[in-house]
Amino acid sequence: MRNTNIIILMLALLTLVVSCKKDKDVFDSTLLVGTAYIEVSNKAQRGTFDVLSNRPIEVSTDVGWITLDSTAYNKGKHKVGFETSINDDEERSATIVVRIGNEQQQEVLVVQETGKAPVFYVKPGGTGDGKSWANAIDLTTALEQATTNSTLHLAAGVYYPTKVIRNGDANNEADKTIEISKNLKLIGGYEENPTVSSQANPTVNKTIFDGQISAQTQAYHTVTITAPYDLESKVSLNGIIIRGGNATNRGSQVTIGDTRYNRGWGGGLLIANARVELRNIEVVDNKTSNSGGTVGYGAGVYAFGNAKIEMFDSKINDNKGGNNGGGFWLADGDLIAYNSTFNGNHASGTAAGLHGYPNANITLYNCEIKNNTNTSYGAGLYVRENSNAIIVNTLITGNKSTSSNGGGGVMQYGGTSVFLISSTVTNNSSSGPGGGMYRRNLTNNLSILNSIVALNTQVSSSKDIDIYTEASATSPSIKNSVITGAYYTDNGNIDTDKVFTPSTMLDGVYMPIGINNPALTGGVSQVSLSTYGNSFTPALSDLITKDKFGNDRSAPVMGYKVK
Repeated sequence: MRNTNIIILMLALLTLVVSCKKDKDVFDSTLLVGTAYIEVSNKAQRGTFDVLSNRPIEVSTDVGWITLDSTAYNKGKHKVGFETSINDDEERSATIVVRIGNEQQQEVLVVQETGKAPVFYVKPGGTGDGKSWANAIDLTTALEQATTNSTLHLAAGVYYPTKVIRNGDANNEADKTIEISKNLKLIGGYEENPTVSSQANPTVNKTIFDGQISAQTQAYHTVTITAPYDLESKVSLNGIIIRGGNATNRGSQVTIGDTRYNRGWGGGLLIANARVELRNIEVVDNKTSNSGGTVGYGAGVYAFGNAKIEMFDSKINDNKGGNNGGGFWLADGDLIAYNSTFNGNHASGTAAGLHGYPNANITLYNCEIKNNTNTSYGAGLYVRENSNAIIVNTLITGNKSTSSNGGGGVMQYGGTSVFLISSTVTNNSSSGPGGGMYRRNLTNNLSILNSIVALNTQVSSSKDIDIYTEASATSPSIKNSVITGAYYTDNGNIDTDKVFTPSTMLDGVYMPIGINNPALTGGVSQVSLSTYGNSFTPALSDLITKDKFGNDRSAPVMGYKVK
């Protein structure tokens, strides 16, 4: 019996040794590839995918239009990189093979879209092929079939998200969004039943993207732009109203490529890593809330990840943030806005109107930041953490912070720069300091030229332009401007012989009026404004020589409006 037990034990040990050897062999030839499928645009484009192996690997492809960074990698974790050439023809595909000697291999299918960018005609519920208005297609299918530089013409009506964002939760209806994953042009504003001769008129024909998916569910983001950054192409939206989004559940995200799209950012519009043009766009009546978890940021728009945005004749209005960020939040990106409004937004926290944080660059021409309300810093424009703003021909008024923290019209915090040029900051209020403009934390540079800052409300110990007491605080540069009741000359000194009385020297739309008014005669000439604009890199637009409404600044009148 004893011998039998010994034999059984030896057999068990032998089995264990053989099993361990097999496991070791498997381990020695482990190859993990992060994806099996990659789509690329018809442009020359760079792509990558992750590979993990503990043996050296070889990489190859079967086509000439894919150029590999390398054909050999040592063991370990790597990003295998490649570049594709321009495709001017039909859609094409190829395989990239990753192998460990003759033992293991895995394939990655690369599909490149056609270079023959099709045009689509779209209606709510369309069932055709999209080649004409008579055979209009639905929006979701058009976005799937479109290629880089395609144009989608959209008839008036309401469009709802019907497809879950890439890599989203198929069981979570709020993950549905109108996802724009390619650099396309979408033009709304055609009548409900267009003909061949129809022209877009978004003022009359409302084309609406609505995130209210059902009575119980709103999309985290009504629209999400996930298109790749491209120096030659961009996403262009024209004549579209974006509403009904509810960014919530900030503790979770969807990962696409190397980018995390937080469910709690951007109820109306979420943008990352893309060049985007917005024309005649209205982002209205979106919100952030805690209905799905942690309350979100940026109820109207949230843009991040080196996004570059140009906005024309657009409105970011009446969005309601349950936390920081009501209208537009820009993080690590650039925004240039023309003739646009950031009005009537609310935040239960900071930054009700327009927020740059962190590392944001904001340039405004002929804009309006009006009637935004919040419960903490920066009700109108809040520039924070290494961010910069250039404000030209802009009216900032009616913004209100109910917090003792300060900052009604413009707030700077954490090492920023603001240039206020030919603009008016008036009738803003703060329950703390700096109802007009307020600076706090680190060095925040402020330059004011040809502008009016007056009639703002703050605590009695404060003033229209105030600063938190800090060793690193710097005095603002103020030239050819009126601040409260003082007139600053072109050398930055106060001229005590000239008095500005804002209650009688500004009319109902904050245009300077009356006699002996330094705001009418002590501003900057058109030539000097042009010279000043050219001192920036890049130079400011020629709009600096006109007012908000296009009137020439032939007379030295301060503020956003000259006549």
